[in-house]
Amino acid sequence: MTTFSKILAPVDFSPGSEASVEYTVTLAKALHCAVTLLHVYQRPDLMEAIVPGAEDTLDLVADRALVQKRLETMGEEATKRTDVEMHALVVPGSPAAEILSLSRTKGFGMVVMGTHGRTGLRHLLMGSVTEAVVREAGCPVLTSHLPFPAI
Repeated sequence: MTTFSKILAPVDFSPGSEASVEYTVTLAKALHCAVTLLHVYQRPDLMEAIVPGAEDTLDLVADRALVQKRLETMGEEATKRTDVEMHALVVPGSPAAEILSLSRTKGFGMVVMGTHGRTGLRHLLMGSVTEAVVREAGCPVLTSHLPFPAI
């Protein structure tokens, strides 16, 4: 039986990814694993590149601190319900590439992440971070999505 001690849980703050944190915590408790909540942000092109002389109005340091705090709060809430060891990590880059890189280089035994369940043209245009991770990960990837509302 394969054993591991760390689970990576990417979070984009969508309802699906936040719900997947609940799956992650439940799984981590059963497997006695630590969880790292990860948010990968992509820095948008600076306005200067589009409009010469324009100032970049983004405050990336403050925004990153807010995201870090939000992840830490999610981890604290999970810790209140269970004894799972939680960590929070915010990194810049391409989400799929960073998730894959961290899962390989930091010894994560599993990635647990939500999916939006896009299909058709929306999937073609938007792509899928989850799909890319599932295709290329060197470890198991558990995906979850919110159930459709009852009609």
